[in-house]
Amino acid sequence: MKSYVLSLTFFVMAIGASAQESVTLLTFGGYTFADRFQSYYGYGKIQSGFQWGAGLEVEVRPYTALEIYYQRMDPDAYYDGDFNQRLNGTIGINYIMLGGTQYKPFNDVVSGFGSFDMGVSFTSNISESLDATNVTRFALGGRLGLRIAPGDKVSMRIHAQLLSPVQWFGAGFYFGSGGGGTSVSTGSTVFQFNLGGSINYRIR
Repeated sequence: MKSYVLSLTFFVMAIGASAQESVTLLTFGGYTFADRFQSYYGYGKIQSGFQWGAGLEVEVRPYTALEIYYQRMDPDAYYDGDFNQRLNGTIGINYIMLGGTQYKPFNDVVSGFGSFDMGVSFTSNISESLDATNVTRFALGGRLGLRIAPGDKVSMRIHAQLLSPVQWFGAGFYFGSGGGGTSVSTGSTVFQFNLGGSINYRIR
């Protein structure tokens, strides 16, 4: 995962260094809704929570940009383990994503935008009570929203966003019961939907 992150970072930095257009610093915040998934023994749930992050946007041509960003949340979660035991705890859910963003100006101040993002999702700081190990998965995401830019330097975006860690045709974080070799079914899925926004500062 470290090599992937470094590759993404160097890639965006190289584009930013050669770009003739703007480079913008992004700061994210939003509310992610709870998501229920099916496990081998029953069901699990990732509770709702606050998601935060930061990123960098490089304009590659008018109304088209490339972004790299990091987002994180630390929600409560549970899943049904073996012997009908419900395991509860907290989990850190992280995304590092690279995406393309297209803007559609409505006037001099307001633009609509959409993005398609790819990257990695990984867990961290899992509670011991969940009896699980950290995992890393390929991830997909996308956003639709509005950008409000009253000036050249500072702008604001509001968006609806979907993020999903995937494995083949399924998606999900996989929790093991530890020692027994059992795990959540590979049919489990996690689709995280959030409403949020970003305050952005143009640095070039």
